Amino acid sequence: MTDDARRMAARLVAAARPLRPCVHLTVSPWWARLLIAAGAQATADVHVGRHRTPDMLPPVPGANLVGVDLVDRDLTGANLIGADLTGRDLTGATLTDADLISANLLRANLAGARLTRAQLMSANLTRADLLFANLARANLAGADLTGADLTGADLSGADLAPAELTGADLTGARLTRANLAGARLGRARLVRADAVGADLTGADLTGADLTEARLRAVRWSADTRWPQDLGDEIRTRSREIEPGVWVVLGGTGRRARSISPGGAHEFGSVKPYTR
Repeated sequence: MTDDARRMAARLVAAARPLRPCVHLTVSPWWARLLIAAGAQATADVHVGRHRTPDMLPPVPGANLVGVDLVDRDLTGANLIGADLTGRDLTGATLTDADLISANLLRANLAGARLTRAQLMSANLTRADLLFANLARANLAGADLTGADLTGADLSGADLAPAELTGADLTGARLTRANLAGARLGRARLVRADAVGADLTGADLTGADLTEARLRAVRWSADTRWPQDLGDEIRTRSREIEPGVWVVLGGTGRRARSISPGGAHEFGSVKPYTR
C-alpha cells in the first residue's frame, strides 16, 4: 500500500470511528481490505455491500436458487443442505440460522454476508471470499476453509473443531472464545487477529503468522503446534490448568508486548520474556 493510500484509509477509519461511534461505512470489497489494513474493525466500522434494500429483490422461488440473484438476499433460516453454490455471488446476503451442512461454496463470494449461527458443518468453503463476514456462533465443524479470505471476519464463539484453515487469511479476524480444537491453521495469516479466550488445544499452527495477534487466555495442549519462533514464548507465558492443558496468561491491566522474530504478539499484562 502506498503512503498516499495509507493516509486516505486512515482518514476514512477516523471518520468511521469517532469517540462515540455512530458512523458506518458500506464499501466495496477493495475498500474494505484497504480499511482493515489501516486498522478498521469490520463489525463496528465497515459493511461490505451494494446499498440494496430487500424490497428491490424478487422473492426466492422455493429452494431453487439457479439463476437467482443472491446479492444482499435474505435467506434467514433457509434449508440449503448440500446445496451447490460453487462460485456464486452472495455478497451481503443474510444467512442467519441457515442450514448449509455439506454445502459446496467453493470460491463463493460471501463478503459481508451475515452467517450468525449458521450450520456449516462439513461445508466446502475452499478459497471462498468471507471478507468481513459475520460468522459469530456459526458451526463450522469439519468445514474446509483452505485458502479462504476471512479478513476482518467475526468468528467469535464459532465452532471450528476441527476445521481446515490451511493458508487461510484471518487478518484482523475476531476469534474470541472460538473453538479451534484440532483445527489445521498451517501457514494461516492471523495478523492482528483477536483470539482472546479461544481454544487451540490440538491445533496445528505450523508456519502461521501471528504478528500482533491477541492471545490472552488462549487454551492449548501438549499437541498444539505453534510457529517455530513463538513456541518457547508461549510456554513461558502460560500456566498448566489441568494435566496437559495450558492457558496463556494475561490480565486486564496494562498490556505488554514481546518482540520475537515473527513480530509483536499481544498477551495481556505479562512481563515480557527475553530469549
